[in-house]
Amino acid sequence: MTDKREAILQRLTEIAAGLPGVVTAARNQDEISEHARPAIVIFDADETADERAVQRGHAGAAPNIVEMTPEVMVLLGGLPEQVGTALNALRARLIKAVLTDAQLAALTGSNGRIRYAGCSTHLRHGRSIEGLMAVQFTFAYVLRPAEL
Repeated sequence: MTDKREAILQRLTEIAAGLPGVVTAARNQDEISEHARPAIVIFDADETADERAVQRGHAGAAPNIVEMTPEVMVLLGGLPEQVGTALNALRARLIKAVLTDAQLAALTGSNGRIRYAGCSTHLRHGRSIEGLMAVQFTFAYVLRPAEL
């Protein structure tokens, strides 16, 4: 069986690739040229285990809920005065697609969840105006060591 972490990351990349207007969807790719944008890049990033399982005396090999928070980067090109509006529009499409995707819901299961956790941009006073936004989702799923 495929690791749920890997399956979620693969599906997230597929969702990004299917969004209208996205030219490039990639995983763990550092440099995206201006010609390959708009782009969404998924970085595998981190996950943490639910520490309450240890407090309840669960053995290390027992199923446990983990929370994975991949880094989802939205990259745009374009005119500075239009980049904020374009980032927000792509962010909205991405959030809707992720939170309503039946395959992701099935991967997280009945004990898991998918949560939009926020975003951050590079659009601040004193910074260069580049269309760059990090969108955070948290995927909680049951890790079953015996199924790995």
